[in-house]
Amino acid sequence: MEIMFLTFLFLSVYSYVIYPGVLFVLSKIAGDLWTQENIRPIVTIIISAYNEESVIEEKIQNTLALDYSKELLEVIVSSDGSTDRTNEIVSGIEDSRLVLRAFSKRSGKTACLNRVIRQTKGDIVVFTDANSIYPPDLLVKVIRNFASPDVGLVTGWTKYRNLEGGDETTGIYSKFETWAKYWESLISSCVGADGAIFAIRKFLYRPLEDYDINDFVIPLHVIKQGKRVVMDPEVFCFEEPSKGVKKEYRRQVRIATRTLGAIWHNMEFINPLRFRSFSFFLISHKVMRFLAPFFLIGTFVINFFILKESFFYILTLSGQILFLVVGLIGILGLHEGRLTGFIKFFLITTSAQLVGWFRMLFGVSDTMWTPQR
Repeated sequence: MEIMFLTFLFLSVYSYVIYPGVLFVLSKIAGDLWTQENIRPIVTIIISAYNEESVIEEKIQNTLALDYSKELLEVIVSSDGSTDRTNEIVSGIEDSRLVLRAFSKRSGKTACLNRVIRQTKGDIVVFTDANSIYPPDLLVKVIRNFASPDVGLVTGWTKYRNLEGGDETTGIYSKFETWAKYWESLISSCVGADGAIFAIRKFLYRPLEDYDINDFVIPLHVIKQGKRVVMDPEVFCFEEPSKGVKKEYRRQVRIATRTLGAIWHNMEFINPLRFRSFSFFLISHKVMRFLAPFFLIGTFVINFFILKESFFYILTLSGQILFLVVGLIGILGLHEGRLTGFIKFFLITTSAQLVGWFRMLFGVSDTMWTPQR
C-alpha cells in the first residue's frame, strides 16, 4: 500500500513539477534555438467568430492597426452562422484588407477554417479569436520565426487582463505552461498551440475533421510533415478572463473533452520510434496530465489506509485536505490571492478533466461552442 501511495503521488505531480524540471535541464543540454530574422511574407489573419457583436469591431480595428505593410496583410472574419449583428458590423468597416466570409448555417469553427483557408492570399496564416487583442508589434514578432526553414508553426501565449484595474495578470499555472512549451520548442517541438495566437505556413495546412480541436491537431499535422512547432515567449495577446467559476469550468470541460478526443484519434504520435522527443513531450505534457485526476484520487484514498504506518502519512493527508480547503475557499470567493487563485484553477481544471474523460468516452465531441461572453 505504501509503494502504491508513493507511486500515485509521484504520478500526480509528474506533469506539473517533475516534467518541467526535466525539460529545463534537457533544454540546456540539447536546446537548439531556431533562426529569427526580419522577413515580410504575405500574411492572412483569420478571425473566427460566432455572435461576437460585443467585441468584433474592437478586434478588427486592433488587427488592421498592427505594424505590418498594408499591401502584405489580409484579414478574414470567418463568421460561423452568426445570428446577431456580427456580420453587419464587419460589413460596415471599409478597408480593402478586410474580407467577411459569412456562413448561413452553423457548422463549427473547425469546419469553417477548412472552407476559409483555401481562399486566403497569405503564405503565412494566423489564427485568432474575436476576443483576443494583439500588441502593435505582434505580427513582426510572429513572422520573424519563419525565417528558419524548419519552423512550420509558431504560437504564443495569452495574458489575462485584470478586470478591476486593467493591468495584465498571468497566473502561476499559465507561466509554467508558457515556459514548458518554450523549453519543448528548444529541444524539438512544443505540444499544442494557443488558439488565440498561432500561425502556420499555408502549404502545411491539412483539412481537419469537424470534431478536431484545431489548436491541438494542426500542430500535429505540421510535425507529421517534418517541421517544427515552436513557442516564442515574446509573442502574446491579451484577453479578459472568464467571468465566474461556472463559465471557466464549462470552458475547461470543453477543452478537456476535445483534447482527449484529439489524443485518441492521433495515438500514432505516442510512438517514440517515429516521433522521438515529441512523443515524450506529448505523453508527459498531455497524457499524464489528463490522467492526474485518477492518480490524485488514488493518492487520497490510499492515504487513509496507511495513516498508522508513519507520521509522514498523517502530514501528507493533512496537506491534501488543506489544499482542498484553500481551493474551495477560492472557488466560493471567500479569499483572493496568488496561491488561492492557483489552487482554485487547479481544482477547476482537474475536475473538468475528470468530467472530460467520461464525456469523451460517451462520444461527446463539442464540435460547436457558444462563447461565454
